[in-house]
Amino acid sequence: MTRRVVTGNSDLIRQLNRSLVLDVIRRQGPVSRAEVRRVTGLNFTTVTNAVADLIADDLVKEVGLGTSSGGRKPVLLTLNPTARYVLGCELQSAKLVIGLFDLAGNLVGRVQKPKCPRTSPDEAVARIAEGVREVLAAAGVSAEKVEGLGVAAPGPLDAESGVLLTPPNMVGWQNVPLRQLLEEVTGLSVMLEKDGNAAAAGEVWFGAGKAVRNLILIIVDDGIGAGIVIGGQLYRGKGGAGEIGHGTLDLDGPRCSCGNHGCLEALASGFALGRKAAELIRRGVNSQLADLAESGIGTEHILAAAEAGDKLAADLLDECGRMLGIAVANTVNMYNPELIVLAGRLAQRSPIVLERALQLGRARAFPVLSNQVRIVRSGLGDDFLVRGAASLILARLFRGPVNLFPS
Repeated sequence: MTRRVVTGNSDLIRQLNRSLVLDVIRRQGPVSRAEVRRVTGLNFTTVTNAVADLIADDLVKEVGLGTSSGGRKPVLLTLNPTARYVLGCELQSAKLVIGLFDLAGNLVGRVQKPKCPRTSPDEAVARIAEGVREVLAAAGVSAEKVEGLGVAAPGPLDAESGVLLTPPNMVGWQNVPLRQLLEEVTGLSVMLEKDGNAAAAGEVWFGAGKAVRNLILIIVDDGIGAGIVIGGQLYRGKGGAGEIGHGTLDLDGPRCSCGNHGCLEALASGFALGRKAAELIRRGVNSQLADLAESGIGTEHILAAAEAGDKLAADLLDECGRMLGIAVANTVNMYNPELIVLAGRLAQRSPIVLERALQLGRARAFPVLSNQVRIVRSGLGDDFLVRGAASLILARLFRGPVNLFPS
């Protein structure tokens, strides 16, 4: 384990040591105090005091005796996963989900609220607060046992200040102080993170990225975005890194919601596929989606039609996979990560998209680089963003305020 040395500020040092001890118990328990000292490198007094505090807070339990190597048998420690809970929220242009998790990452409760691109910030905040109350009540968990609420939202945003800046597919959401608004109505500590970053954090904590220090996660859904982990830490740039959906693939392509032309998102996202399907149907192309051409064709409609054998839907998903494959190849060549994770409904639920993206992504990248990278579909299911949002709070609890992700 790599530990960051912190000097000064005794309260901060004490908090970091406590988090470090708790994280070792979480990952390796049942474990003795002596083993905790060996793994962390902390001295006897520091570990003893940290464990005493954690037991007093009910976060850690003594669960029996271990094997003696000579002398008294050691008392074993383990995490109490139901001592606290964390909340995760997926806030998207057309989706709003709140999930409750215990400290072991088990989903305890889930609620979905109505949301569309024109839902105002005030309405969305009220629905999130309502969802929090509902999911806690259904699980019989008091708000006092909740460590915090993590929110995964479309970028660009400022995670440090908690402000949602200019999400392209959400009307009237410019410069919204979302963290402040949510803290005021819920009374909880809130962490706001770009959806791609939250999803990447979720993979580090729960998915394919557990033992990986350099990974890129690409979300392919109604919109397209990415999260970047370098050296086990999120890479945010100046706040907007990972906007892969707004990389230009066609200089003369369709106008994107961001105002540019020919972006990956304007060509291959669920919104883009729905618009293209409606346009082709109006031109006379036969499809079982025809009845939806005027009211709006969504990502779910296209996936269902393709599964039912609709040629137009299958062709659109194939084109999505081709565009995604080019983005994957560019990512391999530019970042040379150990792992690329493909998430979102289009990547996780469409074999057409996934197979085409894998095929073209490897074919168009430098062979010496593509041979080194693993490219996998996320195994966290449709709630990968809710889980990723919750992992932000888990990371703060188990890793402290300096190092948010496992070393």
